[in-house]
Amino acid sequence: MKLSFYRNFIAGRVSKTLGVFVVLLTALALVSSPAIAAKKDKLLIGMAGQPTTMDPGVRLGLPMLQTWPLVFDGILSRDPKGKIGPGLATSYTFVKPTIIELKIRKGVKFHNGESADAHAVKYSIDRLFDPKLKSRVKTFFRSVKKVVVIDSHTVQIHTKTPDRYLLSPLADFGYVVPPKHYKATKLKVLARKPIGSGPYRLTKWKKGSEMVFEASKGYWNPSKQKVNKVVIKHIPENTTRASALISGYVDMIKDIPPQLVSMVSSKSNLDVVQGPGPKACSLIMVLKKGAPWTNVKVRQAVNYAINKKSIIKNVMMGYATIAKGTVVGPDSFGHNPNIDAYHYNLEKAKKLMKEAGFEKGFEVPLMVPQGRYLKGQAGAEAIAGNLKKLNIKVKVTPLEYAAWRRNSRSKWEKHRKPYWNYACRNDIALHSAWMFGGLLFSKSTHGGVRSDALDKMIKDAAAESNEAKQISMYQKLNKHIRDNAYLVFLYHLDEISGKRKDVDWKMRNTGLVIASDAGWK
Repeated sequence: MKLSFYRNFIAGRVSKTLGVFVVLLTALALVSSPAIAAKKDKLLIGMAGQPTTMDPGVRLGLPMLQTWPLVFDGILSRDPKGKIGPGLATSYTFVKPTIIELKIRKGVKFHNGESADAHAVKYSIDRLFDPKLKSRVKTFFRSVKKVVVIDSHTVQIHTKTPDRYLLSPLADFGYVVPPKHYKATKLKVLARKPIGSGPYRLTKWKKGSEMVFEASKGYWNPSKQKVNKVVIKHIPENTTRASALISGYVDMIKDIPPQLVSMVSSKSNLDVVQGPGPKACSLIMVLKKGAPWTNVKVRQAVNYAINKKSIIKNVMMGYATIAKGTVVGPDSFGHNPNIDAYHYNLEKAKKLMKEAGFEKGFEVPLMVPQGRYLKGQAGAEAIAGNLKKLNIKVKVTPLEYAAWRRNSRSKWEKHRKPYWNYACRNDIALHSAWMFGGLLFSKSTHGGVRSDALDKMIKDAAAESNEAKQISMYQKLNKHIRDNAYLVFLYHLDEISGKRKDVDWKMRNTGLVIASDAGWK
């Protein structure tokens, strides 16, 4: 366990034994009442990951999505329950199915004094398509045809086809930057020293250690400035992060592994906050000609043969819920509550395998990215044990994440031997188009399904501008996916965080820990 970051506040030698270590740190926290009182003006958050860039136009990732809202205003916003609402834009209107009109808030300034107006909104979207930026964010804005400034506080986004889904990236990734500064500044500087119009400014960033954000004076929405200073501590190791919370070194942490929950919850001054997360785990397969699972009965059989309830209880320690035959969770847009899971039924699975002509089974590798998903390898091994009863021999192959991505992509793009891929996809935007387009669409780099009919359903649903009709289309799409068993549906992982009892914070249904949501009671 790494202890280097504690050296600033622990004098002397600390025992290498975790139990003694925790006791010492807890004792230190309890006797340091002046230090605790002083922290009321700031909030310290421990997180496993750190941003690779603070330029919101370059790439996405959980650490970035949790820190960007501190520095930048989004064109729209999403409340803790997932509802899309005003951001820098006070309202949006579909004046035509292919035209979204946004009214931009008056009087907002960037931290450098530039006006956060309609021209800035246009620049921030147009910038994504600059080849020099090499933006990975632009894929979510691929329907945009042009952005037109009507006046300084009115802007229209014209799309190639009707795209109601565009509201989601406008709320989740549509951060606005000052045009003059970003045009004149090198990309490597912008990655480290961001300028936005958000509630905080990044005043210090020590790579691998901490990020310090200080409240911006005169911010238009002071309700987002619950403390004067937010400090995010980079603590990648799970036990060390939990110990940091117990000791009082940080006030909140994200991502508590199940095996450490009791360690945190046993402390009377701490709360464990958990809830169903948006991360759906599944087995992805390539529907290659000749592969066993091109037969829908084989795919259904595999779904019935996996005892998901047992895996959740014994491997996930109860911190997951069974996926009800779909890739999206109950909070996601277009979720169909009327479809059911593939519940464990070994006899039915065997019957389907016999009907499909695969009673003797087959062999298949199952690749798992090491350390990326909660109990990923252990879950895969349990799945392999279940499938032995169908005479399916599964070889679990753990790979470093980069190698896992390379191997999985080459296998479905070059149509090599059939395989399974263990993956957990995070529906951050809580919009079905995100999941379907990223996981099941034929041109996706994340999925292995090849179905023209499915592709058409995904495209048609994404293009529907009437919200009620779109929801109905997504619900039918969900049922189609379930009935055809395009994936082996497993479970939705719970999000587990921890905090001091006197921290006022509730978990978002996206699973993101947004620092501006938290303050002191």
